[in-house]
Amino acid sequence: WDSRLAWKTLWITTFNLTLAFVTWFLVSALAPQLNYIGFDLSKGQLYWLVAMPGLAGGFLRLVWMFLPPIMGTRKLVWMSTLLLLIPLIGWGMVVNNPSTPYSVLLMLAFMAGIGGGVFSGFMPSTSYFFPKSKQGTALGLQAGIGNFGVSLVQFVNPEKGIEAQVWYNHAGWFWVPWVIIGVILAFTLLKSVPVQARGVKDQLDIFGNKHTWLMTWLYILTFGTFSGLAAQFGLLMRNIYGTPFGADGVNPLAYAFLGALVGSAARILAGPIADRVGGGK
Repeated sequence: WDSRLAWKTLWITTFNLTLAFVTWFLVSALAPQLNYIGFDLSKGQLYWLVAMPGLAGGFLRLVWMFLPPIMGTRKLVWMSTLLLLIPLIGWGMVVNNPSTPYSVLLMLAFMAGIGGGVFSGFMPSTSYFFPKSKQGTALGLQAGIGNFGVSLVQFVNPEKGIEAQVWYNHAGWFWVPWVIIGVILAFTLLKSVPVQARGVKDQLDIFGNKHTWLMTWLYILTFGTFSGLAAQFGLLMRNIYGTPFGADGVNPLAYAFLGALVGSAARILAGPIADRVGGGK
């Protein structure tokens, strides 16, 4: 294996994956504040708005999982990253307009799910470049650092006052230059390894493998819980406790990022352990 190419691929793809998670969880950072900047949405509408990227991300992962051997790493990563501009620019535009129809908000929330869908394409695209003895470490780093995008998008929001309105009006736009940088890096520096499939049909044998279903069930219980709670936690705290919270005026939204931060760090730590003890254990 080409160590230098492998690690270069890992870091560029991880940079783009971080931006994908930022995009995926952008709605979770916006939703708790929408009614405070001019929107008039019910609690039910807000919960569905935050749930939609997760639903879309799960569906889109079923699409992206087939693409690595069809498209190759380079083309898959730069094209997928380019698609992130659709929800980012879309949310950058609608947050300025509280009269935006709810159906449009739902559609943009669905498009944010692209950031979750690309995960199932980025990870195997990177694993091609590493021997099996190092894939746990490599993918642990990629998934863990990429997941920091969840905490990042929830952490950088101001808490109250006019600052919040200024920030939320630019929440989507802020990430656009970084996405463009990621597209350029992937387009110019990444390579594809000679692993190819003629199409989706060649890959359907995974559905007859019992381990596919065992790992799927475990993943629902683990990452499904992680991503679902990370998305809804800020809105739950807003609705249950309000803001400010408590006599000392602490804003609970300021701490929503901590759960995702712990989950991301755990992924990084678990990667080398998987290499050492094996996946089953």
